[in-house]
Amino acid sequence: MAAEEVYEKKLLDRLSDATIDAFAALMDRIRPGWRERNRSRVNEWKLMAYAFHRSPPGVIGAALVTIFLIIAIIGPYVAPFRYDIQLTFFDQKAYLAKPGTVITIPNNSLAKIFGVKPGHYKLLLGGDGQGRDLFSRILYGARTSLVVAILVMLVGPWIGILIGLVAGYYGGKVDETLMRLTDIFLAFPGLILAMAFSAVLPTRIQGFLASHKLVAEFFLKLFALRPQHVGAMASLVSVIVALWIVWWPGYARLARGMTLSERENIYVEAAKALGLPTRTILFRHIFPNILGPLLVYLTLDFGGVILTEAGLSFLGVGAVPPIADWGRIIYDGSEFFPRAYWLVAYPGLAIFLTVLGFNLIGDTLRDVLDPKTRRSIEFKVKKRRAEGEEK
Repeated sequence: MAAEEVYEKKLLDRLSDATIDAFAALMDRIRPGWRERNRSRVNEWKLMAYAFHRSPPGVIGAALVTIFLIIAIIGPYVAPFRYDIQLTFFDQKAYLAKPGTVITIPNNSLAKIFGVKPGHYKLLLGGDGQGRDLFSRILYGARTSLVVAILVMLVGPWIGILIGLVAGYYGGKVDETLMRLTDIFLAFPGLILAMAFSAVLPTRIQGFLASHKLVAEFFLKLFALRPQHVGAMASLVSVIVALWIVWWPGYARLARGMTLSERENIYVEAAKALGLPTRTILFRHIFPNILGPLLVYLTLDFGGVILTEAGLSFLGVGAVPPIADWGRIIYDGSEFFPRAYWLVAYPGLAIFLTVLGFNLIGDTLRDVLDPKTRRSIEFKVKKRRAEGEEK
């Protein structure tokens, strides 16, 4: 009886298959015939998912990042207390409270003013030097880190990628000019340059937000902040702008090097011979072929943005009180360390696990996007099935 090799699918494989099939069905509705035209691409995505699921570090990283995303999205809505509520107004035990301390919120007019429900509450991770619930502030801090990372990665890297594509494709004076500009930015340590911009931008950004109410409301909703803290929010927006300015040079170098290699391939010459416009050659032909390494770099850098933003806040040029930010929480808690170790340990652990998650995913993607490595992983998960055996 003849036999064939098939993939031994686990639960994660079936879930990824269902997700990819749902996406393909959606695209087929938007663009009839898309699924049939891209059948090989869809199958390749499934094989990449199989390889990813066989990597324990990748699965662990995906789990850590998923937890971080869930906390960042729903955290402000499930936090026991608002990020700026000082519980010492209700119970003096909240000041530097140890993890597990139970406090009492009396039923009085002050509680109604602050919007706090009366009752007994356990401070799961303790309280800080202002008598605020550390657990609630860490939940809000996750939202801050996620929003900053997303906004930075949506703009900064793509500036560098665009510059790298143009420089690598055209070469000559265009390449020389753009790369010398890149060298100027690379000559300064990124963190120092980000600190400089973060220190001088808040006043200007505060004026901009004051005159553009819709923009201010947009950022307030993103960061889950109260309207009266729009002034303090300017410091966070300045960090985002500063990281836009300093985050692109590495991507410009990487994209330029890969574009220099790709432009010598026959498919680029064929596209030129057909008279295709430069924009089409760059973004429809060259860019998809350099996307793999860039995707790995982007994933690793996502954790890097979170770490850098926390570092700027720790150094005093990022988030300012009462905004909840992991780096700022550690900075404020360092005054009481090691007596109140939880003020440093718990937000530090949150940063460590989040950055670790993105690094593990990026490292696994490097293997998955490498055809040789991926094939070796795929061969290990195949089994032989006799002809006629149920799939």
